[in-house]
Amino acid sequence: MIHNEPDGININVGSGATAPASLAAAVRERGADVGFALDGDADRLIAVDAEGRIVDGDQVLGILALDRLERGALPEGTLVVSVLSNGGLQAAVEASGGNVIRTPVGDKYILEGMQVSGAGLGGEKSGHVIVLEHTTSGDGIVTALEVLRVIGRSGLPLDRLAARIPMLPQQQRAVKARHKDQWEGDPAIQRAIRDAERQLGEGGRVLVRPSGTEPALRVMVEGPDAALVTALADSIAALAGERLN
Repeated sequence: MIHNEPDGININVGSGATAPASLAAAVRERGADVGFALDGDADRLIAVDAEGRIVDGDQVLGILALDRLERGALPEGTLVVSVLSNGGLQAAVEASGGNVIRTPVGDKYILEGMQVSGAGLGGEKSGHVIVLEHTTSGDGIVTALEVLRVIGRSGLPLDRLAARIPMLPQQQRAVKARHKDQWEGDPAIQRAIRDAERQLGEGGRVLVRPSGTEPALRVMVEGPDAALVTALADSIAALAGERLN
């Protein structure tokens, strides 16, 4: 273990699922096969492969889902994810014969989607993973054990398993916005979104939503061209900042 000496105020500081760089360095230095980072209350998990590359919640979900699909053990053949989960995850699951259901952001919505659809696996890019046969909430230790079980069963290292879920370039922006709820009625923002979707084509997505916790608008752009995705995310975020303040 690393970062296991709390002093009452250093929770998550430079460590854990929100800052896995130190874990990646430790895995490389020690020649380990895999590393796992939890967040402060251990309901989230981010993994690291032997080369120190980050395997985020979407790829972890993909690893678990593909393993269950191969064994005929994914209830309803369905994975439940949030609207922020990468399109590469959805493509990989669907190519293997599974279904993907998307919900609003938040693990409570993931669980509701699982209960309604009969799915047994769901989660978010952030590392919240719900394996319903074990628990009705995210549990990082359970998730780590599930990943290790797939590694053991398949005989493949984590990087090979993660490579089966190639991620599309994705950029997210949080824009301070006093009038965050007015974005849908702003013609300039709507034109920019439509133009971005046209440029991205069928393989891309633009998702805009007001923050539920702060005066901000959240912008997500995803598509096959990394440079275009970054440029569009920046331009929509800049326009929103001008129009909503």
